Amino acid sequence: MSEQSIYFRHLILFYFHHYYDIVPISPSRMSGLAVKQVFLRNFCKNISISERLTSSCYNLMGIMANSAAQQKLNQASMEPFLEMYYNSSNNHEIPLTFSSENLACENNLQTVALETSTCVDTSMLLKERYLTDKQKYKAIRQWKRLKKEKLTSNSEEFFILRVLSFNILAQYLLETYPFLYKGHDKRALPWKIRRQLLLQEILGAQANVICLQEMQEEHLQEFLIPFKDLGYNYIYKKRTNDKRDGLLFLYRSDQLTLMEYAKVELYQSGIELLSRDNVGIIAKLALKESPETQLVIATTHLLYNPRRNDVRLGQVQLLLAEIERIAFLENTMMGAKYLPIILVGDFNLTPDSGVYEFITEGVFEYQGKSKSLEETEYRSLSNSLIPPRLCITDSCQHFNVLKHRLRGEGTDRVMLENSEHFMAEENVSSYHCEVNADTTDLQTIEIAHGYHVKFCSGTLTHPFRFNSVYKHRNRHGELEATTNQDEWVTVDYIFYSDLELVENYKLPLVKQCSTLPTIPNFAVGSDHFCLGATFKVHKRKPQIC
Repeated sequence: MSEQSIYFRHLILFYFHHYYDIVPISPSRMSGLAVKQVFLRNFCKNISISERLTSSCYNLMGIMANSAAQQKLNQASMEPFLEMYYNSSNNHEIPLTFSSENLACENNLQTVALETSTCVDTSMLLKERYLTDKQKYKAIRQWKRLKKEKLTSNSEEFFILRVLSFNILAQYLLETYPFLYKGHDKRALPWKIRRQLLLQEILGAQANVICLQEMQEEHLQEFLIPFKDLGYNYIYKKRTNDKRDGLLFLYRSDQLTLMEYAKVELYQSGIELLSRDNVGIIAKLALKESPETQLVIATTHLLYNPRRNDVRLGQVQLLLAEIERIAFLENTMMGAKYLPIILVGDFNLTPDSGVYEFITEGVFEYQGKSKSLEETEYRSLSNSLIPPRLCITDSCQHFNVLKHRLRGEGTDRVMLENSEHFMAEENVSSYHCEVNADTTDLQTIEIAHGYHVKFCSGTLTHPFRFNSVYKHRNRHGELEATTNQDEWVTVDYIFYSDLELVENYKLPLVKQCSTLPTIPNFAVGSDHFCLGATFKVHKRKPQIC
């Protein structure tokens, strides 16, 4: 066997062995072998190798049904990957390329050369460092059981739902802002390297629903290959205008039925506060085995600018109005009733911010605050956050939807602009009805007897009781982190209401992050950490007519 064939065989074995190790107990009863075969097939399809070696890859996949073969693969050596790809000193002085006899790595940031002899000389150090870093990361990122009860498979009473949220770092953003990654090992930054690490972690979790932020549009179809093979359906929403990335929402189509969805554009023309290209996806899902059991899952990626929490607050107001519309079940004597809700994403805000307080507490007074939503004595916000012409009340509800719901009259037309659903200018004015779109003064409108809504009151409310999957500190007061923005901070979240949380995918503490190489690296494929949660969804009994 040639040296090239031996190398490639070991490279495949590394990926297979390493992927096999991280697969947890599946809440969705997905075949572990099926996941590994799909992952391996995706790897073989997309990495740059000769036709002969591709054929060898598929032949190797064919023997995976044999248990003895699986056992051999689980014991395979990682050395070729470690020698070729990992920098033992982490000081970026060892360059990387390959001769014509070795596997090619496409690096958009640099192309350099590393002789085989150098790989051999440094192999033990590379292996030791790689194994240490990967072991540290895996030790930090365990699934943590939050309930003492045994987590069993799905039953007649409940369904086990696992949700992931992950900002995977769009490659064009990485390459557009290289100064943000000057301290990184450049060999870990090409998309072909990061893609495999991302797929490894995402597929390894075997989630029923996966929400990804910064999914680059031109990488979408390539990235979807293993998910399609495993039976996931998807919704994709690119950010508006000239942005090249967006949100990807994946769900197991053999377990969940998509009942309704909305692609929300947070860009609204002519409104400075809403002039950013952020978007959201909201999906109403039903259990295939219990169609009466439904829930709403939403994902978003809000504005980055650290000084503009007022913008993020306005974006959340729009997003919650759309969630309210889709999650509404019925009015009762106790008030409106909603489906269980999960809201995930990169919110670009910290747990001590006003927007976080609004999401988790359900009320926030912004009037008189600064644009960062902190106390200020000058240039404070007025009583009006977003203009009344959008017909979104200060309780995060669409006025037209609410009026139609309570009065049974008029239209439930949503007044938000959307590039995928053009609304003619001449038809807009006819939908405003009682709302005065030309004033920023306080408006109080009675929709039904005893039921009033407000515009421009200086305070926002919403009807949901959101909890965070993560507590952001451990019992010793040490902070968790999801990314590094000049310092290790939390900006990514999973919020939920009316569900039973049983597990979360542990986040690293700030002090633990300092023990890892700067992310992305060869253990973590993004500059954010992946978030995950497992819920018990209690099944609803069918209505008896």
